[in-house]
Amino acid sequence: MRTRLRHTLVVLVTTLLAAAAALTAAAPAHAIVGGTAATAGQTPYLVSLARGSHFCGGTVLDPTTILTAAHCVAAGDAGALTVRAGSLQHAFGGVRVKVTSVLLHPSYSSATLDNDLALLRLATPLGGSGIAALPLAATGNDPSSGRAQASGWGATAEDGQLSAAARIVTVPLIRREGCRQEYGPSVVTDRMICAGEDAGGKDACQGDSGGPLVQGGVLIGVISWGVGCGRPGNAGVYTRIGALRPWIDAHRTAG
Repeated sequence: MRTRLRHTLVVLVTTLLAAAAALTAAAPAHAIVGGTAATAGQTPYLVSLARGSHFCGGTVLDPTTILTAAHCVAAGDAGALTVRAGSLQHAFGGVRVKVTSVLLHPSYSSATLDNDLALLRLATPLGGSGIAALPLAATGNDPSSGRAQASGWGATAEDGQLSAAARIVTVPLIRREGCRQEYGPSVVTDRMICAGEDAGGKDACQGDSGGPLVQGGVLIGVISWGVGCGRPGNAGVYTRIGALRPWIDAHRTAG
């Protein structure tokens, strides 16, 4: 699930403020706030990751490859992970497949959540109705306008409970410069894109991490981090697919 953790840092030395801001703001984001229930066929690429129960989302790249956030799976232990696809419910329906391996982006930083991306290899290919791969944004794609859709089973309110059924929310993309004004110039890197309403109220949240951000039928981002859920002046931050597309292409199993 897209769980947004909030960290508080007390810094006494002025020269450490910038570094502390990076550690404070870059808190993993885990549910959909201000959205609506997804309908059949609306998110055939969305999958639930579970270690016994749902904890993060992911996106189908091909029948044996899932894309998610590195912070969701950095703890390792691929053998404990399963993926559920083809269902709007994270606890039942569709197909459930074991994960055989986890590949983190080599430049992923758990401190700053830069390059927050991972690939999961599945034990058996996904098949059946209601499952479809999602095309990736082209290398260099760096969207900063228009609206995009995030989806998942995360909380519908900050510190709330997970949603049993998948939900989807449409949020406006914002320029990186504006996002850096919110979080700090060194916190929001070029490998990130931001989206959210200025007034708040629409966002991903706890339990949504690793899930997709889609624009024009293309995966442009992966739900990564933020401060709170749907707070005014605190946009959601997503891993930018266009920046990391070459690494994805080099390591995916097909397509």
